Amino acid sequence: MRIAYPIGFTQIPNYILRSKVLKPLQKVVLAVLCSYANDENLAFPSYQTIANDSGISRRKAIEIIGDLERLGCIRKIAQKSTKGDNTANDYVVLIGGADFALPGESPALPGEYGAPPCGESPAPRGERRAPNQYIDNNINIYFNNNHQSITAAEMDEMEEQIKENIDYTILKQSYTDGMLEEIVSVMVEATCATATTIRIGDNEFPREVVKAQMLKLGSEHVEYVIDCIKKNTTKVRNIKAYMLRCIYNAPQTIAHYYTAEVNHDLYGG
Repeated sequence: MRIAYPIGFTQIPNYILRSKVLKPLQKVVLAVLCSYANDENLAFPSYQTIANDSGISRRKAIEIIGDLERLGCIRKIAQKSTKGDNTANDYVVLIGGADFALPGESPALPGEYGAPPCGESPAPRGERRAPNQYIDNNINIYFNNNHQSITAAEMDEMEEQIKENIDYTILKQSYTDGMLEEIVSVMVEATCATATTIRIGDNEFPREVVKAQMLKLGSEHVEYVIDCIKKNTTKVRNIKAYMLRCIYNAPQTIAHYYTAEVNHDLYGG
């Protein structure tokens, strides 16, 4: 039986689900990481987000992340904010490779744990099928059948479009610390995403809505976002997620922000 999901879903190998090496909570945390992974199998949720989604404490989440790294299921990449503070790590999920194997277990043979795709007859006994893609974050199967992954050329074209929209060449003269490039990168990644939904803050938004919002932004919005980030005094654990939220909400919050700034200068100084 093949289950079709009308909303976002996460796939992980049956090999992982049925592993005798991984403990139940390790499987849960690994599944949570898979749910945040992008098309490059890169995820960057904070420890607290992992803990909340897994139903465990933050300390336990940190412990299990360490276990998964030692077992070779993930590779952790430490990240820092523009101020040099530690932020949420990046995690490369490694379980999707055909040769992946846990310590003490052999790699899964193609088709060993799988079922034939919807509409196909089961394979004859002894015949092996090629493995399906293991990690497919938040992609509806009907959407995925009709929309292939975006190419590098298309991403380059979108980056040029975004740079033109925000007057990148002019902004670059004022912002030389690398933050402008980070913002452009986040905008391109969100605009070129192939998932049906994109997480911004605590909410999921349709991909096309996020793309339309990104392409509306001009130089004033980018300057506003940079200003907000530089004036922020609270610790940001996931700078990419924070940037994306600021960028996406910029058209709705920019007017109120500068009105408050003017009122402060006139009456609060």
